[in-house]
Amino acid sequence: MKIALVSDNGTTISRHFGRARHYVVVTVEEGREVAREVRSKEDCHSHGHDHSHDHSHSDPRHDAILDAIRDCQVVIAGGMGAGMDQRLRSAGINAIRTQIPSIEIAIEKYLNGKLSDIVELVH
Repeated sequence: MKIALVSDNGTTISRHFGRARHYVVVTVEEGREVAREVRSKEDCHSHGHDHSHDHSHSDPRHDAILDAIRDCQVVIAGGMGAGMDQRLRSAGINAIRTQIPSIEIAIEKYLNGKLSDIVELVH
């Protein structure tokens, strides 16, 4: 199983999926982390400031930023828009929204079945 965590610095979870710069991808086998890598992430908010943030679930920018994690089964983020939430579900990727800032703690809680999804972090 592979878990993608959205991050700007490789150690903390980004509060907004669309603005994060990287994915930290953790490979898990038999309930333990066996590998970790940082992947570049396309920014779906790299357009001008006058752009509306009401992205539809079929927005091609959403497809582009998912390309790097199509091999992942789970995404952990600090928050995301409703369009990205729908796009992840359509791609068969389980999204978990959390207020835990630490990637290390979030992974530990996930592996122990104690990381709750905070649906209210979909905006």
